[in-house]
Amino acid sequence: MLHLLFKIENLKSLSSKIFLCLFILMWLLRVDGKAQDSLKVIKPIYFNGSFFYDFPQSFGTAAGVDFPVRSKVVFTKNKAGEETTKYSDLIIASNIGFYRYPYNNTGIYLFQSIGKRYHKEKTYYFEWLASIGVMRTFYDGTVYSVDNNGNVKILNDFGKYYAITGFAAVFGHNFERSTKPRPFAIDIKPSLWIQYPYNSFVLPHFSVWLAFKYHFNRFHISVKQKQVKKSTEK
Repeated sequence: MLHLLFKIENLKSLSSKIFLCLFILMWLLRVDGKAQDSLKVIKPIYFNGSFFYDFPQSFGTAAGVDFPVRSKVVFTKNKAGEETTKYSDLIIASNIGFYRYPYNNTGIYLFQSIGKRYHKEKTYYFEWLASIGVMRTFYDGTVYSVDNNGNVKILNDFGKYYAITGFAAVFGHNFERSTKPRPFAIDIKPSLWIQYPYNSFVLPHFSVWLAFKYHFNRFHISVKQKQVKKSTEK
C-alpha cells in the first residue's frame, strides 16, 4: 500500500513538472503573436573621415571604418493592422587619427569601438559606442634630461603613452535610405573620454565629432539577421 501511494505521489510530482514546463514553453512562445526567424543579409561597410574639437582648445582629425557584425529587425503590427519596422545592428568601428593641443603637445591615437546602431525605415539613425585605445603624445619645444653625472641630453620626440576609454552617442543621416539614394552618410558625435594615467590620475575630455561616411559599392559584409514579429493585439 505504501509502495502504491509512493508511485501516485511520484506521478503527481511528474505531472506537475510537465505542466510547469508546458506553461513556461507557452510563455516563451508568447501567445501575443510574437515569432522569430533568422537569415543572412548584406550590409554596407563604411569608410569615414572626421574632424573634432576637444574642449577647451584641442582639435584633430581621424579616419576609420565601421561595419555591422550582427543585425536584428523587429516588425510590429498594431490593432489597426499597421506595421512598423525597427532595425538594430551590433557594430564594430576602428579609427586612427591625431589631435593638436596648441603650445603644449601633439598626439596620435588608435581606438576600437563597439556599440549599437538603431534606425527605422527612415534616413535618420542613432548609435551608442564604447571605445578603448591607446594614445602617444609628443611635447612641444625642446625637452632635456640630466643624468646622475650632470650630463645634459636632448630628448628628441619626447612624449608619453596613455590608455584611453570613452563613450559616445551618434546622431546621423544616411543618404542611402533617401528617396534619391547616395552612397554616404553624415553624423555628429558628442563623446566623453578619459586619458590615463595622467599625473597619477585621469584626464577627462569632452569632444564633438563631425564625420563623413562613404560606402563603396564593392565593400559589403554578410551578417546574420534575427527577425522578430510582434503584435500589439491582446
